[in-house]
Amino acid sequence: MLIYADGSWVDASEAVVPFNDQGFLYGDSLFETIRINQGNPFRLEKHLERMHSGMDTIHMEGESLLKDIPHILETFIARNDVDNALTRIIITRGVSRGSPWSTLSTPSLYLSARPINEVGEWPVKVVFLEEKNYPILRFHPAIKSGNYLGNMLAKKDAEDAGAFEPVFVNRDGYVTECAIRNIFFIKDDFLLTPALELGVLPGVIRDTIMELAKRRGLKVRETLIIQDDVQEMDEAFISSTGVGVLPVTWEGFTSTYQHSKKLRTDLTKLFESGESHVS
Repeated sequence: MLIYADGSWVDASEAVVPFNDQGFLYGDSLFETIRINQGNPFRLEKHLERMHSGMDTIHMEGESLLKDIPHILETFIARNDVDNALTRIIITRGVSRGSPWSTLSTPSLYLSARPINEVGEWPVKVVFLEEKNYPILRFHPAIKSGNYLGNMLAKKDAEDAGAFEPVFVNRDGYVTECAIRNIFFIKDDFLLTPALELGVLPGVIRDTIMELAKRRGLKVRETLIIQDDVQEMDEAFISSTGVGVLPVTWEGFTSTYQHSKKLRTDLTKLFESGESHVS
């Protein structure tokens, strides 16, 4: 596979990042994972809007890079003959010139891709973990930064415990999000998901699911969800660009996943259609 590395097209085995790149040295970077279906990027404009918001938040220049991404991604898809994949776009602050906190660097852009690994059996197990035990970046508005150490540590702990994904609970007892995914609950005819004010990442698939749920007649609420209340929910699922809608369970929880199955089917059909908009 050819990788786009800061203006050059190189084989994946030869792609490098300069040692003094701010992204490598300090995790000073942003990224987006974009789903490609039948050669078409899913909701690219939404991903670019989120990246633009992140750049504003961390005071990173790079308007011209954002404008170049659609064309570069189109070329990436064509040169690699990509049909269905997860494409990762990374923008770092670039090679450091001056002090790390006041660098004169020019942002660098990287593109790569990996296969979509479908989850064959569900529901998958989740485990609730306390955020205070992990070095997690949490503020509002949330950004998709390259600083994912706490998330990866929690993901490993969850897998070591036999779970597919961890679900974080903050110091106030509120459910926030997963290590690399958003979480939803269904109670009666309400679709509930943690509020963005908690520092939750506004996932592109998260937004899509809320649109699909409204079309299904569900009432959507972005709200505060206490961990003690999750056992009383009717259904639960996690979401991401890679897994779409994935029903979940945990110790003592059972469900028929009536609405979750329909939303999973709706989202899968949207992916397969090659379209990006909920009609």
